[in-house]
Amino acid sequence: MRGRCARSLVLRLVFTAGVAFVAAPHVVEARGTAPDARGKAPEPAAMQSKAASVADELVWPLPPDPPRIRFVAAYSGEADFKKKASGFRRLLLGPEPPSGVVLKKPYGVAASDDGRIYVTDTGSATVFAFDAARREVRQLGVEGRVHFRVPTGIAVDGAGRVFVADSGLAAIYCFDGAGKPVMSLGGKELQSPAGLAIDRARHRLYAADSRGHRILSWDIESGKFLAAWGTRGAGDGQFNYPTNLAVDKAGRVYVTDTGNFRVAILDADGRFVRAFGDAGDAMGHFHRPKGIGVDSDGNVYVSDAAFNNYQIFDDTGRLLLAVGGAGRDPGTFWLPAGLHVDAKDKVYVVDQVNARVQVFQYLKSPAK
Repeated sequence: MRGRCARSLVLRLVFTAGVAFVAAPHVVEARGTAPDARGKAPEPAAMQSKAASVADELVWPLPPDPPRIRFVAAYSGEADFKKKASGFRRLLLGPEPPSGVVLKKPYGVAASDDGRIYVTDTGSATVFAFDAARREVRQLGVEGRVHFRVPTGIAVDGAGRVFVADSGLAAIYCFDGAGKPVMSLGGKELQSPAGLAIDRARHRLYAADSRGHRILSWDIESGKFLAAWGTRGAGDGQFNYPTNLAVDKAGRVYVTDTGNFRVAILDADGRFVRAFGDAGDAMGHFHRPKGIGVDSDGNVYVSDAAFNNYQIFDDTGRLLLAVGGAGRDPGTFWLPAGLHVDAKDKVYVVDQVNARVQVFQYLKSPAK
């Protein structure tokens, strides 16, 4: 396939009268689609959603459609907050190697109301806290009573407390805003916690118990265990290795049901609402779905490690837009994992092999 042209369809997002729909596709040319080092062809260009540089901003989709997603920043370690070497020095000596505290193999991500970004890192068995306002990075789980083994899911409540799931220890730990451990959750009901999500209105913490094939919940004030939802299977209300969670404004729980290649939606009482998605290698399907988030308009974001992107759906499962593609540049990914959407519609996506977390901004339609 080296040197050939691959013709692919790229879907564009259009908003009319405040309603999103996928416009008729247009054809683009993707050149130089050579196999990788293992001889495997790269993913179809249809999965590599194109971005446009508008007024020095990286946005999606392509013009003439109005931008709906804007790239904001990427963070990988302490070097992000250090003074950069001059262009002449970089030209003379080459790029500076990573220094100081740096992500190794990140997985989960969450953000506090004051803008701190928390990232679990299974490679260093710690949690990174990126504070752009103070231009500093600190770590949880390095000192003190809690030492992580395999930190995975993470969530932050309205008081700034940080909840971290550790699948290796089969436990969930709570830290205050200063990084001091104040509570642990788990016990015999928890097998292998993965993603976490918090319903602030109901003071609940949800955990995807991946090997237990169910969703568990606790009261975040008392630490009392509340309920377990689901059994293993592919039916309504069943799960097959659920990995990540999100909660919307109505208290509905969104589950990345990874082994069933779908998103399952439950109400606040655990009743099945609906599910969408199936296995496939084209836009609108899932292959290795991972992180999940919901914005203030109810759009659902799902990262997919096989497609190296995240796809955006309405809450019925209708595809709106896909962002990303394989690469190392801003807005591209190499095995994306955890995903989080905060109250200000910032979208945080863990870019695992590139050892960074990328930040995007959802741009509301003027009609909304």
